[in-house]
Amino acid sequence: MFEFKTKLEPFGRGFVNCESENKAVKISAGLINCAKELPLNIDLNNGMPEFNISSQAFSFSFGNSVTCNSGLLNEIIDKTPEEKDELLLIKEKMWPYLKHETELWDCFTKRQSEHEKAMDIWAGYWMGHCVPKYADIAIHGTDGYRAKVEKYRKINPGKDDFYDSINLLMDAIDIFGERFYHLADEMLKTETEEKHIEILETIKHTFSHAPKKPCKDFAEAVIVFFMMFQIDGCDSPGHFDQYMYDFWKVTDQTQAKKYLRYLWDAFFKLGNIMNLCISGSDENWNDISNDLTYAILEVTAETAYNTPNLTMRCHRNTPDKLLQAAHKSIGTGCGLPVLYNDEAVCPALESLGIPSADAHRYVMNGCNQIDIQGKSHMGLEDGEVCLAKSIEYTLFNGYSPYMKKELALKTGDPTEFKTYDEFYAAVIKQIDYLIDTATSKSNSAQKLFAKEAPNPFRSAFIEGCIEKGLDYKQGGPLYGHGQILAEAIAETVDSLAVIKKYVYEEKRFTMAELVDALSKDFEGYEDLYHFLKNNDLKFGNDIDYVDEIAKGVVDHYNSYLKTIPTYRGGYFTGGCSPFNRSARYAKTIGALPNGKKKDDYVIGDSIGCTPGKDVNGPTALMNSCLKFDHTLPASGFILNLKFDKEMFNTDAGKDGFAAICRSYFGQKGQQLTITVVSLEDLLDAKVNPQNHQNLIVRIGGYSARFIDLTPELQDNVIARTSHTTM
Repeated sequence: MFEFKTKLEPFGRGFVNCESENKAVKISAGLINCAKELPLNIDLNNGMPEFNISSQAFSFSFGNSVTCNSGLLNEIIDKTPEEKDELLLIKEKMWPYLKHETELWDCFTKRQSEHEKAMDIWAGYWMGHCVPKYADIAIHGTDGYRAKVEKYRKINPGKDDFYDSINLLMDAIDIFGERFYHLADEMLKTETEEKHIEILETIKHTFSHAPKKPCKDFAEAVIVFFMMFQIDGCDSPGHFDQYMYDFWKVTDQTQAKKYLRYLWDAFFKLGNIMNLCISGSDENWNDISNDLTYAILEVTAETAYNTPNLTMRCHRNTPDKLLQAAHKSIGTGCGLPVLYNDEAVCPALESLGIPSADAHRYVMNGCNQIDIQGKSHMGLEDGEVCLAKSIEYTLFNGYSPYMKKELALKTGDPTEFKTYDEFYAAVIKQIDYLIDTATSKSNSAQKLFAKEAPNPFRSAFIEGCIEKGLDYKQGGPLYGHGQILAEAIAETVDSLAVIKKYVYEEKRFTMAELVDALSKDFEGYEDLYHFLKNNDLKFGNDIDYVDEIAKGVVDHYNSYLKTIPTYRGGYFTGGCSPFNRSARYAKTIGALPNGKKKDDYVIGDSIGCTPGKDVNGPTALMNSCLKFDHTLPASGFILNLKFDKEMFNTDAGKDGFAAICRSYFGQKGQQLTITVVSLEDLLDAKVNPQNHQNLIVRIGGYSARFIDLTPELQDNVIARTSHTTM
């Protein structure tokens, strides 16, 4: 035990002074010290209890387990040099427990790391999102969890450290509650404003029995939920209208709606809250939407906030009035809710061996990864593969123009391939190689994380962990599948279509000419460049010739992934959620047969076309995307659509929106993401950003303020076709 004089870094001091050598126990000890010492606040505008664990240099978060932010630590030392010796002592004592960070690069091969630098793949760095049972303390109380821990401690002897870490976590939760009770009591002594007094009395009443005991109504449940949400680092709330409904229906509706709005304001204040899910179907295809579902859509439309990232699940029995409520919200321009289709997602999950009842409990986390709330560690982004690099590697026989070295498979001199089938087979070999590289890199990290990065919070609130006595990273959850996302689909497909049609079938130019033109970034080949840039073989226009190629590539990608086990005990699956990285990938891809030049940074940002290349309307774009098998990818398989705001918010627009949803989802399309905006506003926002502070667009799987995007991402959004009809 160290007698620290510093009052800084409560997590670090609690972690270091814990007598146990078990890392999970030390994490929970650090959280207890946070609960005792972190500054607390009650926001008198939104009624929520507030604190910030990540404000420390030494902290705990879902994405890092225990972590040391060396940059922040140096800033703190610069501001308080008198604390330097003790702060560095904490770092010295914690450093041996940071192997998941300090040894991460060492667990990757040189070749894996080279592919990472080439941006062919991305994998292994991110511990991932998930969706714990955030409301379980509101439902059962910490005493209920302590009873559960003791039940399974007897069943699983030899797991005392694991179970002690969970009990210590419950103690930390209780201490937070006790401190908020006393803070509210103290603030009430001087508060005079009626609204503030009501807020403080509600906080005080809530923490007079919670979190030890269950909550009694929606206001109490929201308050305890929000406290739990912050302990975990503010990840994805999950199926909010389902787990909170029992509280909602027993609460006076005026009070309930007030606290729902308070929560939305608190989410907005936090910023970039990942994924809150509503509606859906049960295993018998009964609609499970309820009054809270509609209230959430109402508050989303009313506030037009770009957060929380709201997802609405749809299916064959989705009520018309629910689609109408969604249309109203999307029409504000906030881009929410995003729409997912149970008819595609549930079969995808069931194909992995997940029972139908659990498959129908799926939610999204992060931007739009798919998870089973409180049951899985699978809805995270394990990695990405840039499919367009497979075209480059085939055309240059394994050579990377970006890295200027041989990097991938040597599949042969492309000028010697006599048929398109030979060329295509080589491309598939390159794709499989990149998949193998990404998944092996991910599994190497998963193995390290399982050993070195315990998470007592998620182990407590993910089913299977307490029951088995196994950590969240060590196979505790019921489901441990993985997700590797595809980038640059359209560019890959369009390039293959050009090669098939104009090299092998029509012999308009030779493979040698094409390779030379690409190696020179079309310098001296201007006529060929304009032909490739403007030819009609572009995915997204309902052209069977192109779409058959697309189906072959993407379905192979998603199918091959499902043959590769994860270290966590499941299988990898595919998806497409480019997030905000599409421009970054584009800059590492050289010239392509689809007419992309080396410095072009506008590439496909979903399963759809290269932005602006869908010239036959939204129905044609969706028809092309429906050629894929949407029951193969068990991660977000997003399709971005952009509609003119004035048209969308007419009666015809409302009817067209419902028709598009029914048609696309009826044919098992997985997901629709809709940006409703005026092209004129987008163009003006680049010139006069101060006039467009609240202009919201969809990027990858989230809503963002347009003026906050990089110029490259702004151009990507502008380039998307703005549909004026449905």
